[in-house]
Amino acid sequence: MIPHAAIPPRTRRSLLPALLALALLSGCGRAPASYADGAPVVSAGQIQFPADSRQLDVLRSEVVSEGASASLQLPGRVVWDETRSSALRAPLPGQVSRIEAQPGQKVKAGQVIAWITSPEFGQAQADGVRGRAELLQARRELERTRELHAAGVASGRELDEAEAHFAGSQADHARAAAFATAYGNGNRVDQRLPMRAPIDGVLVERRMSPGMNVSPDGEQPLAVVGDPDRLWLLLDIPERLAARLQPGMTVRVPAADGSTLQATLQHVDDFVDSERRVVQARAELDNHARSFKAGQYVRAQVELPAQGGVSLPDAAVLLIDGKQVVFVDEGKGHYARRAVQAEELGDGRLWVREGLAAGSRVVVEGGLLLQQLVDSAPASATASSATTAPAMERAAP
Repeated sequence: MIPHAAIPPRTRRSLLPALLALALLSGCGRAPASYADGAPVVSAGQIQFPADSRQLDVLRSEVVSEGASASLQLPGRVVWDETRSSALRAPLPGQVSRIEAQPGQKVKAGQVIAWITSPEFGQAQADGVRGRAELLQARRELERTRELHAAGVASGRELDEAEAHFAGSQADHARAAAFATAYGNGNRVDQRLPMRAPIDGVLVERRMSPGMNVSPDGEQPLAVVGDPDRLWLLLDIPERLAARLQPGMTVRVPAADGSTLQATLQHVDDFVDSERRVVQARAELDNHARSFKAGQYVRAQVELPAQGGVSLPDAAVLLIDGKQVVFVDEGKGHYARRAVQAEELGDGRLWVREGLAAGSRVVVEGGLLLQQLVDSAPASATASSATTAPAMERAAP
């Protein structure tokens, strides 16, 4: 026989199911196993192992931590600051004819970034020119009719018609002129639609090239003018944790160079995304060092305040018949199953408000095997738990 100490731990773990099955089979059809048999005694969620039980080798326990203070790991995405950036799209269909600015270039509000050849814009320009001519003609006609009316030649009806025609020409001209001049090139007919920077900033994105066809319904903006020194960090918070995050909390974001940037949580949405079941929060990043890029995905850390209770590794909690349970290591080979209500803290830890005292030890490896022992216990053992539990305590070494 190979000595027990000579078997590597990994091999002993792989042999455990077979040893467990053998122990269960050996107890069939006879009285409950005793410590002399080397099998554990199970009663009402209480398990007592003999001191020399090999099954203890695959059980590992950890001490729970007091309080629920934790560093919550959240997925995040870096985006442009919407208060300092503007996306440009083509207001009319056309074709890019000329590029006037390059990515990374500083631009001023109103500066032309690109020219688009648009027949529809040319029609608007023509309507503006035509409207000016018609307005001039209507004004002259009104002045002549007034003179004739003053001389008694034109009737009052003719004067009213001339005034109405002039008012209509004014309205048509104002509409056409406003549409044509809104883009800064309405005094001529050349079909050249300018795309102008709406704000001061840097041309941080450009997704167009000469000859490219563009339209107002494009999915992506043709250009973005923004401030790369200030970015937004959008965090996705699981809905069950959303109530624990408040504006003003500290957010730490690891940068690519190994440094960590600290920011402050500014806003937490008041609604849950119906598709992803998350609540979005926002922080502002100081990006003067250019550590982050818009569109970058990061893992951010948010410090949660302590709220009593204990925190423990998520491996300690088992879901049995829809209920969360843990096995508490009470020492000397004695384990007790307890029902808990755990909430996720992130970073591989859970929070339990009550039911576990600080300093308790919970099983983090081998919990499923303990559950198998509980499930395989005879019903009579559960029914006689009131008398078996004291016997276990007396027999404990």
